[in-house]
Amino acid sequence: MGKPRIMLGLPLLALGLFIATASRLLALSNGVDMDPFAWWVRGCVYCEPASTARLLAFVSYYMVFSGIVFAGISLSTVSMALGSLGLSLPLIVWSLMNTYLFVPEYLWKLLLATPLLLLLFAIVIVVNTYTGLPILFYILHHYVILELGIVSPNTGLIVIESAGYRLVLDPGSALLGLAALLALVSTVVEYATMRIMSRRVVVEEKTAETIKGIEEHVVRKGVSPECREVKLSLFTKYPEVVVEKCLQGREVHGYVVEEYIGKGGFGIVVRAHAREDPSDKSAVKLLLPMPLESSSTTPSKMMRSVIDIAKDIEREASNLRELSARSPYVARLKAIHIDSERLHKAILNDSLEVYMLSPPAIIMEYLGGGSLADFMREAMHSRLLDPNSVEWIRSAAAMGAVIAKALAHVHGSGFVYEDMKPTNILFTSKPPLEPKKLLEEMLKALLAPEEARVVPKLTDLGAAVRLKTPVIQLTPGYAAPEVEGYDVICNEMGKTSAPICSQPPRAEPSHDVYGLGMIMLQLLTGMSQKQIVRLKHSKLCRLSHEKGMVCDTSKLAGIIRVKGPSTIIVSLIERMLSDNPEERPTASQVAACLACIAENDVVAWYKKCSSLCVAR
Repeated sequence: MGKPRIMLGLPLLALGLFIATASRLLALSNGVDMDPFAWWVRGCVYCEPASTARLLAFVSYYMVFSGIVFAGISLSTVSMALGSLGLSLPLIVWSLMNTYLFVPEYLWKLLLATPLLLLLFAIVIVVNTYTGLPILFYILHHYVILELGIVSPNTGLIVIESAGYRLVLDPGSALLGLAALLALVSTVVEYATMRIMSRRVVVEEKTAETIKGIEEHVVRKGVSPECREVKLSLFTKYPEVVVEKCLQGREVHGYVVEEYIGKGGFGIVVRAHAREDPSDKSAVKLLLPMPLESSSTTPSKMMRSVIDIAKDIEREASNLRELSARSPYVARLKAIHIDSERLHKAILNDSLEVYMLSPPAIIMEYLGGGSLADFMREAMHSRLLDPNSVEWIRSAAAMGAVIAKALAHVHGSGFVYEDMKPTNILFTSKPPLEPKKLLEEMLKALLAPEEARVVPKLTDLGAAVRLKTPVIQLTPGYAAPEVEGYDVICNEMGKTSAPICSQPPRAEPSHDVYGLGMIMLQLLTGMSQKQIVRLKHSKLCRLSHEKGMVCDTSKLAGIIRVKGPSTIIVSLIERMLSDNPEERPTASQVAACLACIAENDVVAWYKKCSSLCVAR
């Protein structure tokens, strides 16, 4: 969540509402009906100008609207504008009072009601509807019921008189106090959520170069030159070092390990070549017995053991190989070698040697062009990534269409990928950074993949699960709201009694569509994975114990900042990122829309693509 909102905005708002309640109670106890949000005209006109009640009202008013402004900095420009208008409203009223213009009575009443209306709308935007409800009822009580004379201003719920002191608690004060209490609760909840979410932000991967001091000494000492008696847990913790010292040149299921490539869900990936043909390169994924540190900053209870994963892959091996062979946009699985019993024995003995006798491995087509995440970093650095460049939008649309076609193929085979993110999309060759050449290559990949030099492909198909089976992994930011919300509320926060916890998420194609939507958002904004996570948790979504996460996609147009016909792609992304899975398009529909945008020039987008991209 945004720091200005939590650290300053919401606490100011809550404290201001508490002081407003106190000022009203103080005025009523002295026999004066006062609205702390109209103190400059009729607030305490019967009191001395410097009375305590009027001073408290003054302080509370500016605290409340200053809090709205600060909360809006990290959340909503609309709420920030409402707060700024509230701050300047007393000056406007004072100016009118000092003129000789005739101001009708109804206009005065409207001006007196305006601060509360601004407060109501701003609170609903930056806090929640529940906190705004007491303010709404306060407006009805103070400006409707009292103005119509239904109740007396001094009608109290509770009147306490003791030792010369008189305390009157009326409905208006009670409603203000309730709003203050709810704002305080929201502040605490937001702060707690911010702490949880901050732990979920994916951290930068550790490399051998960053393992220094004692940590490096322990690793070097633990890995002897002969690599005897190396613990499997050491391999899990420092895979790059162990690969370099112990596995380079070693044969794994007919492939000779060359070098460490990186970490992935439930394992690491190394480059290897066929024993008989060194030019035949492959990517070999080795499943490891625990989630790696870089996969997420917080362990999730949705993560099952690697043995369960291995058994699932073992059971689906032939189906996954066949699935990968039928699409030019899915990295081909050459072989799957899983021995779950030996893996279990290696884990029990914590032995790398036992593990390497028959390591659980998925041998895949080697794609040497780097990941989509790498390409986006280079595109930002070279200033290629421009959300209002037609060539960039068409290139991004072509990439998205290719991956959507891959997903449609996976879904049609009865599987769900469930781990969409830029690092899982690799290119066959390095994409060019010159805009025209990039567009040409992406169109070739979309229209004639067999002839294309640069093709983005969906990799790591071993992570795919059967439709309707339990969700076993997620990446914060890219996971669908109903999945990530369940994990945060039910697992990390432990609120198992929340309504959403009664139905654990199961794999659905709409989850993949959401993940692709977040990737398209990255392509059009140039945000990093860390920035995407923060955007989702601070501007797009909030936690809900009933739905997991409630998201508002209406802010996307302001975030992407495209103009004219380019807004057609925003309409598609809004649907893909809906918090209602039923409103998301299918992968095939996404592919059709993005392919239309990629294949046509901007002048034809509305005419040819609207029916495919905009919800009907």
